[in-house]
Amino acid sequence: MRLNSLDVVRGFAIFAMIIAHTVVFLNDREPRALQVLFQFLNDAASPLFALVIGVTAGYQLRDAARWDSRRKSFFALSWVIKAIVLIFVGLLLSINFSGVLIVLDFLGIMMLMATPFLFLPAAWSAGAALLFLALAPIVNEAARAWALTSAFSPSSMFDPTALLLDWTVLGSAYRLTNLLPMLLIGFLLARWQLGNRSRTAWAFGAGAVLLGVSLFARRWEEMATGVTQSGSYGDEARDLGLALLAYAGIQLLGDFSGERMRTWFARLTRPLADMGTMAFTVYCLHVLILTAIWSQLLLGEENWLAGPGLVYRQPQGLLTMVAIMVVCPLFATLWRRYLGVGPLERAIGVLSLRHPPGTLLAGPPAATRRVEPALRAPQD
Repeated sequence: MRLNSLDVVRGFAIFAMIIAHTVVFLNDREPRALQVLFQFLNDAASPLFALVIGVTAGYQLRDAARWDSRRKSFFALSWVIKAIVLIFVGLLLSINFSGVLIVLDFLGIMMLMATPFLFLPAAWSAGAALLFLALAPIVNEAARAWALTSAFSPSSMFDPTALLLDWTVLGSAYRLTNLLPMLLIGFLLARWQLGNRSRTAWAFGAGAVLLGVSLFARRWEEMATGVTQSGSYGDEARDLGLALLAYAGIQLLGDFSGERMRTWFARLTRPLADMGTMAFTVYCLHVLILTAIWSQLLLGEENWLAGPGLVYRQPQGLLTMVAIMVVCPLFATLWRRYLGVGPLERAIGVLSLRHPPGTLLAGPPAATRRVEPALRAPQD
């Protein structure tokens, strides 16, 4: 059974990324409140993705204690193949400039490193998450200091050593040290919180507290060092706080509110849920659209969107942003309604051995044409 609330969470994360990647087409004159909202959406997207990947895996593994070794091995193999596909596609999307810092390869590395935790007791995931949260900012800062003084100079962004360092500790916005604990926390939420009203409320409250703490921590870091560094303790608290607020808030509205609210919420968030069922496809779609746009902008010619120096004209820039924000959910809604599972989701399902090749051209199953509740009966 698909969990509709998790589909909405994934769709929200994708939509937040689309906004973050298209806000550049505005002219920086939007109201301050809107700028803050855009920044929150930008900061929430990648940790929310990591968190929901962990929750989804944890939900799939809820009965793993009763699995035999063959079934566990198959799940682990499928998981690793998916991770490798994400890395490969992420590198392909990085070849041409799109104005996007591609996250897929970082998520793939995160999944690879999480493989040993798939079937371990929850205490191991909890301990590892706490350890990463405690040590990641220290390791990140040490790695940056080393990179500034090191004689190492990669020949290109695809240099294997440069890629490994970027994926793990030196990434400007994403890195393993900060994404992996989000996934491990997702494992824990799937076992502890999913389907429980009071624990979901606790998760929402924890997110609010962490976000509040991050405001003070980031301010203190800025006063002490003159800059708020990505991957610091304040940044870490902000990422986790925003991810928990979005994750738990969507479930409180979609799963545990009154019947009328749940009905309206399901209707209003249907486009997000549709995007969430094919998050991989929609992510690649919006990157390819942006790549096509930037291929024209970087020609340096006066054109319909930009003039010399890439100074964005209005209202064309705003219309471009809105168009991409409309095209992606519209594509997802139409595809899911008439064709079912997303095209890249079909491909990765076959490549990871979870589905037979015939599913590549199969029609939509009945389950994809209706909104399903996240849980059969909300629990306290």
